[in-house]
This record gives sequence, C-alpha cells and structure tokens, in this order.
Amino acid sequence: MKFILLILFFLSPFAFANTDQQIDIELSQLEKTMKTSPDEGEVLFSALHDKSSILNNDQLARLWMIDAQRQIMIGNFETALIRLDDVQKVATDRILLTQSYMYKVTSYIGLENYTSAFIELRKNLERVETYQDLELKLESYLRILNVYLDMDAYKESKRISEKLLDLNKQQSPKSHCYGLVGLGYSNLNLRLYQEATSTFDEAYAYCQTHEFSLVGAMALKGLAEINLEMSEYSKAKEQLETALIVYQRFNFSYELSRTNALLAIVHYHIKEFETATHYAELVNALPNDSIYMLPKRKVSEILSMLANRQGRYKEAYQYQVLAHALDMQIINEKKVKENAYQMVKFDSAEKTRELNQLVQDHEMIAKQRSMLNNEKSSSFMFSTVLVGTVAFLSLMLSAAWMQRNQFRKQAQIDALTGLYNRGAGIEKAENEFIQVQAQQGSISVIVIDLDWFKKINDSYGHATGDWALKKVADTITEHKRASDIVCRLGGEEFAIFMPFTDIDFAYECAQSLCTAFANINTRYSGHQFTITGSFGVSDLTNDDLSLDPILNRADNALYKAKSEGRNRVVKS
Repeated sequence: MKFILLILFFLSPFAFANTDQQIDIELSQLEKTMKTSPDEGEVLFSALHDKSSILNNDQLARLWMIDAQRQIMIGNFETALIRLDDVQKVATDRILLTQSYMYKVTSYIGLENYTSAFIELRKNLERVETYQDLELKLESYLRILNVYLDMDAYKESKRISEKLLDLNKQQSPKSHCYGLVGLGYSNLNLRLYQEATSTFDEAYAYCQTHEFSLVGAMALKGLAEINLEMSEYSKAKEQLETALIVYQRFNFSYELSRTNALLAIVHYHIKEFETATHYAELVNALPNDSIYMLPKRKVSEILSMLANRQGRYKEAYQYQVLAHALDMQIINEKKVKENAYQMVKFDSAEKTRELNQLVQDHEMIAKQRSMLNNEKSSSFMFSTVLVGTVAFLSLMLSAAWMQRNQFRKQAQIDALTGLYNRGAGIEKAENEFIQVQAQQGSISVIVIDLDWFKKINDSYGHATGDWALKKVADTITEHKRASDIVCRLGGEEFAIFMPFTDIDFAYECAQSLCTAFANINTRYSGHQFTITGSFGVSDLTNDDLSLDPILNRADNALYKAKSEGRNRVVKS
C-alpha cells in the first residue's frame, strides 16, 4: 500500500504537468482556429469552457481573452468588457494584461464611448512606462499608436511614434517600420507635409528592404495623399497603383477602399472619367459600415461631378446630398472624439495641477514657519505674498472650473441631433418638476417614436436615417417654446417636457408636430419617403412624486397610438 501511494505521489505532478501542457496546446489551437474557421472554433471553445474548473489562472485568462475577442467580432461590446474584467482579475502575464486593456479600448470605441476609451489608453500607457522588457514595451507602444491614429488623436500618435523610434533605435525592424509609418500619418494629418514626405520616403525604403511590403504600401499611399494635396496627380497615380497591387495581394479591404477612392479622385483630375467612374463605383458598392464612411464620402463627390458632366443633374444632386450627409457624420464623430480626448486630457492636467498645488502649499507652510521663527518682522510681507498667491491660485482654479463646465455642457448634447441626451434632458426636467411641485403647477410630457424608422435605414441607408433624425429634431425645435425641454431618449425616440403646461395644450402641440412630421419634404435627402410619428401625452397627477410615473403613462399612450395604426396622438 505504501509503495502504491509512493508511486502516486511521484506520478501525480507529471499527470498535472501533462494536463497543463495539453490544455496549453488546446488553447493555442483554439486561438489559431478562431482566426481561420470561427465555426470550428466555437466547438473547441465549448469543449475548453467545460474544463474551466481545472484551468490555472493564466489559462483561464487566455480562455476569457478568446471569448472577449469572439464577443467583439460579433459586436457584443458590453459582454466583451465583462470578459476583459475577468481577464484582468486572474492574469499574471503582462502580454495578456496589455492585450486586455487594448481590447477594452476597442470595445469602448465600438460603444462610441470615446471618453472611456481614452481613459483606458491612458491607464495602459502608465503601465507600459514601468515595463523593463523592451520587446513587450515596443509591442505595447505599437498597439497604443494604432489606437491613437484610429481615434484621430494625431498629436498623441506623433508623440508615441517618436518615443517608439527613440526607444527602439532600429533594433526591431518591425517596430522601426511601423513607427515611421505612424509618424508619417501623424504629420500628414497635422498638415506637416514636408516632415511627412521625408518620413514616408524613409519608411518606404526601410520597409521594402526589410520585407514589410504591406506597411511599405501604407507609406507609399501616404506619399500619394501628399502629392494629391499638391496637385501632383501623375506621381500620386503611380504611387497609388503600386500600393493597390500590394493591398490586393493581401486582400486588405480597409486600405483597398481608401486607395480606390483616391484613384477615383486622381483619374477625375487627369480627365480619365471612365476609369474614375470604375474606381468610384467599387467604393460605392461597399457596405454602409463606419470604416468605409470616409472613402464613400470622397467618391460621392466624384460621382456627383461625373453625373453633372453628363447632364444627369438629378443624380448629381442626390450624390451631393449623400456626400453632405456623410460629411456631417464624419464631422460629428470627430467632434465626439475630440471632446472625449479633451475631457480626459483636461482631467489629467487638473490632477497634476492639484498635486503641484499641494506641494506648493506644503512648501509655503514650511517657509511660513521658518519665517515666523527666524524673522517675525517679515510676517507682514509674507502675508502679502500669501494673499497674492491665494488670489492667483483662485483665479487659476476659477478658469479651470469654467473650462470643465464647458466640457460637461458638451457632454450633455446628443452629437447627431443637437438636442439634450437622455441623461441631461431628464435631469433638467426633474429640476423643473421640483419647481412645478413647489408652486402647485402642472407639467406635461410628450413622448415621440418615429414610425417604421428601421425601414428607412434598411431601404435608403443609415446616412438617410440620420438625415431624418436631424430633420425631426429641427422640426421639434421650431415648434417648442423656450421653457420646454427636448431630449433624444435614444434611437428614434424623443421626449418633450413642458413645465407649467396642462395636458390639453400639450395634446394640441403634439397634434401640430404630428402634422409637421408628415409634411417634411424628404427629397432633400436624395430619396422620397414619408416621415410620421406616434405620440403619447401625459401630465402630472396628485399621486406623482417624480417624473417616472408621468413618463410611464406617456409611454403607455405611445404604445396605444402604435397599436391603433400609428401617425396619431393619444393622451393618458
């Protein structure tokens, strides 16, 4: 018996080692399969998930990381964030932790929560600065550089590129190649064309020499964009055609769409209109995904000019309207990203300023004690300096608070419609509710939901849907009173809060809006369709202690309007 136990004692570590080794192999196979055959990967994932109780922490972290990647791929960003939190709870491997932060950034971008995305970027950057492993540090900087470029934070991407190149010192050809291209695009978007040209030239030569042809093609496309800005169309054409061959070999759809759009512009300017149409139509046929928004906007303008040349004026106008709608989407998205970046940057600067102020206060107290002990006669002078310093700091803090309040105000606005967002609108309405209660007045609520809005998106595209939402918001704004609070509750749903207003007047206002919606001229969107809405109206009762029951009754009335045939007003 002792002999058997002894054998088990010596064999058990090997058994566990073999189990760990086998699971590591299965995890590696799963990571590989998910990239090539997602359906087969799902089967492998389920099998490994069933074994999760016997996985060690790092294996569990790898499994959750794979699950987070799965969720991101299918657009379940909220679930991905939960999985990434699980990774960070158990992971000890720095590469996994770095990946988890970067995938969190990706998820927040997917949710259009750019403020949180920048916060995660800043956290990861602070972690990376402490790394001793050069290879891991370089890899982390590369990931951060790519995200800053995606977020249009070009000053930050330029800073990270320069730090990456300085740290690498050409030890890693991959890092040097990517760093140069990142620096080139940062300079290009900052309109530093001379610096960008020099960097792209160096990047193309270096990447080609070290067999990074795909990255070299990106550098060549950057040079073409500069030549396009300088009206050097022949040079730009040659560079774009060379880059296009590389992108086609790799089937790199993201860059293919941008290169085809630029080739459409180039061929139009050199009067090769048939070729310009060919490249423009390739881009125009792409899905209406956000990654294709910029190239689609470029070719919409080209197609408009081509149609105009051929006397197809109605078609030219429709393309111009589409280009304008896409342009507004791009501008709005850039504003949201810029506001998020400035908010995070401002908060970081404010924390640093507060820390410096504490240090200064501590130093002043120490000096004050020294002066009181050694030179009592100088107390008046010290007091004068102290008062001046406090006054100066008060002015600085006042300016900082004013700036932060400005950012907060921007964060209250829905970027697409210009109305209050749900949180800000309801908060302001709750404040008005308190005033109404104090003065024993009435408050009415109108809840609006556009009819068959999904059909507009499906039939004419999301750009037309966004045009419709903005037009509806403008119509509501034209009809509302100065005291009314209007907000976008989400999607195609809006609310109007009307302090000191009874339900009969609110009902009349809703009827007017219902008619106004149906009379919106949609041909300016490039398509012909009808916009209608269903309206629910409610007001304050003696039992209401907050806005919630009023909103609920208005919602119920809205559902009744839907069930009765839509395009009507129902009051509750």
